Amino acid sequence: MSSSLNYSGEIYRKSLHLLALAYPLGYVLLGKTIALWILVPLSITAITLDLLRGKNKAVHGVFDAIFGFMMRPEERHFDPEKPPINGASWVTASFTVLAVLFPGNIAIYTFVMFMIGDAAAALVGRKLGKHRLSTSSSVEGTLAFVVFGLIITLLFSQPSLPVSVAEYPTWSLLVAVFIAAGLEAAPLPMNDNIIAPLGASLFLYLIG
Repeated sequence: MSSSLNYSGEIYRKSLHLLALAYPLGYVLLGKTIALWILVPLSITAITLDLLRGKNKAVHGVFDAIFGFMMRPEERHFDPEKPPINGASWVTASFTVLAVLFPGNIAIYTFVMFMIGDAAAALVGRKLGKHRLSTSSSVEGTLAFVVFGLIITLLFSQPSLPVSVAEYPTWSLLVAVFIAAGLEAAPLPMNDNIIAPLGASLFLYLIG
């Protein structure tokens, strides 16, 4: 987590990201087909706007004036050669990819688990993180991810819920949490909003 983004900005940022939990809710209420008819154009639009923002100084200035207070420095940087994609666009694209590639229960579980865990990691890590794992993560933040990830796992393990992963062995769900937490903390070139839930989903799909 970049120190250039203050703590209140981090709270606003993660609050906005958590609004993306409306995506899996919409999936449940509308069904996969209708949800994808909405999610795919929405993802394309979000990324296109980011690319336009990266190419056009005026558009970039408008975005930065409105959302800059909760964007990371690398997202605010104007670079026509390599336009930055902001976190909200990555989150939207992430659930879209999960919904296309995996069964609904895997897509929804891993996305919700990651979003809650990632928010916990960011807020706890920024406040209490003393032991660094990398420039963007801490032991304390990753432990917070695991704790909240396990809470979400316990919730989704209830067979009575409309969306459940109760059919998966407990050990596999624990591994999925640790995969997501590890990928979120690792300094990888791919955005963690994509790679972390994707890694957890792929693991569950392969053992299913």
